[in-house]
This record gives sequence, C-alpha cells and structure tokens, in this order.
Amino acid sequence: MNKTQKLGALAAAVMLSACGGGGGGSGGGMPMLALAPVAAPATQAPAAPARDCSVTLYGDSILNGSTFKSGRIAEPPAMGIQRMRPAYRVVDRSVPGDNAQMRMPVMVNDTIDTHIVVLEQGINDAGNALPYEAPLRAMVQRGKALGKLVVVTGISQAAVAVANRDAYDAIARRVAAEEGVAFADWGAVPVVVADMADDVHPAQPQSTHLTEQLVKAFDQVAPECAK
Repeated sequence: MNKTQKLGALAAAVMLSACGGGGGGSGGGMPMLALAPVAAPATQAPAAPARDCSVTLYGDSILNGSTFKSGRIAEPPAMGIQRMRPAYRVVDRSVPGDNAQMRMPVMVNDTIDTHIVVLEQGINDAGNALPYEAPLRAMVQRGKALGKLVVVTGISQAAVAVANRDAYDAIARRVAAEEGVAFADWGAVPVVVADMADDVHPAQPQSTHLTEQLVKAFDQVAPECAK
C-alpha cells in the first residue's frame, strides 16, 4: 500500500467511526441527541360578539303610554323595557295619535342608531280606515335596509269594538311574515276592563302585559340581551 492509499484508508476509518460504524459495542459511535417535542401553538378562543342592546320605538299612544284621561302612565313601555331588560338603551319616538301613513315619510328619513326597531301602529289606522299595509311595509323594508332587527307589533285589543281591528291585525302579522321580521302578538294579550284607563288605552297593568309581550320578541331576536 503506497502513501496515498494509506491516507485514504485512514480517512475512511475516521468517517466510519464518526458515524457510529465499526464499533459493535454500545459505546461505539457518537451519541444521538434527544429532541424535545415541539408544542402545538396555543389556539385562542374567538372573541365573543359585542352586544348591541338598543331599540327605537315607533308607535302611537299605546306604545307611548298615554291615555285620554290621565296623561301618561307611571311606567310607559319605554321605561318598562328598561326595567325588565336593564341592558337596553331605549330611544322612544312614539307619538300619541300616530298612524303608519303619517309616520312612514318621517321614519324612512330618520337616523336610527339602535340595533332593533319597533313598529307599533294600526289601531288609529284601523279605526279611521287609513292605508296601512303599504306604509307599514315601507317602514319594515327601510329598517331591514339599514341592517336593523325589526319588530312589528300586532294591534292591541280594546274594551270596545274597533272597526277593522282584526283585519288590520292580520295585515301586520302577514307583513311581518312576508318580510321575515319578528312579530309581537299584542292581539293575544286579553283585555281586562279593570286594567284599562279608557275604552282603548291601557292603564298600568294592561300596558305592562303588552310590554312583556314585546320583550318576548326582543328575547327572540337578540337573546344575548335577555340577561
């Protein structure tokens, strides 16, 4: 073996030793390094959606809590909502004597900064045979276009017969269904004559029952605000 061959053999022996070859015992070769397991990246829980518990009320004297005889009741619906659901900010734009035909051109141009919009007209519309479906639908569609949750109320019962009440109540229910918005069934709240301020307007107990029915609709469309 010449000198060049000897140097090549020596280099090969060194490389074999470095790789753990050549030594049959447990001490042969370089020790293997143990790698620590790589921890999976921590997953962050998604943030809970921000609550927007706010409502604008459009309606007549019944939503306003006004009566013929005694002015406004002690806890009108706007205040009742805040007592029953403290999370809510309530903007009360109800007006005694309101009707859908009169309110529609105002409402569709209003700035509304709440998440929910209530439309409670109908009893004055019915009693005076005023156009109801078209202006009600226009207001519902305006609320939807603004990205609001719309609640249409039915027409409350009275202590006396109100012309067209049942037919207009059916219109309110149908418009709500066709437009895919919530319906608060005020017509399902029975009249207790002793709880009425006059033939049409609720005194405090009857008004509270109507407000409870309205709050049920809020809980359906915004359950996160029910606590």
